[in-house]
Amino acid sequence: MFRKVLAVSMTGLLLSGVITATSASAGVSVSNGVPCPKINATTKVGSSVYKCAKNPTVKNAKLTWVSMDCLNANASYVKANNSYIAYNKKMPTTLADLDLKIAAEQTNAMDQVAKADALDLKIADFELKVTEYTASRQALLDDKANAIANSKPIATFTAAIGNLKKAIRLDTLSSANYRKAGKTVTTMQATRAQVVAQLAQAKDGVSQALSMRALVCSKGL
Repeated sequence: MFRKVLAVSMTGLLLSGVITATSASAGVSVSNGVPCPKINATTKVGSSVYKCAKNPTVKNAKLTWVSMDCLNANASYVKANNSYIAYNKKMPTTLADLDLKIAAEQTNAMDQVAKADALDLKIADFELKVTEYTASRQALLDDKANAIANSKPIATFTAAIGNLKKAIRLDTLSSANYRKAGKTVTTMQATRAQVVAQLAQAKDGVSQALSMRALVCSKGL
């Protein structure tokens, strides 16, 4: 009889233990840092998905539940950091190349501006001649008494004025083109500044990605 009572008691204790263990297991709240049973196992809590993996923010991490938000944030951080490293690595060469081109273009711009200045002086001289020739032609036109005699010099002045105006238009265009070299230097300098700014932005992106990873990978989240 005693043995039967003992057996029943032991069975009751075992069943009680199983029920307790099951209840405890069922009562475990899944979150970052909670131990998990098997690598790559997944579970869903509400709208959040967790994976059995090593938390990327924990040194010498063991297998725990890690939210997919954490793992995705880590992937974004790794991508941003690798891009920054690659960009930063080639930056010295990129800047050196730009600096050489800017220096060469600055020298060229100085030559071009000198040519433009010379053309501007030439244009100013032509404009004075146009004014002078126009006045002389008008005086001949006003001399009605000698209209026939004046017809040839009038035609000469007219042709000269036309040629001078044509030369002024062409030289004005050439002068403007020469001065574009200075604008090219400005554009190249802006490009260089943009390259440097992009590196700073990439660095900020890494910092932001790291902060986001730390947030969504924090224990208990």
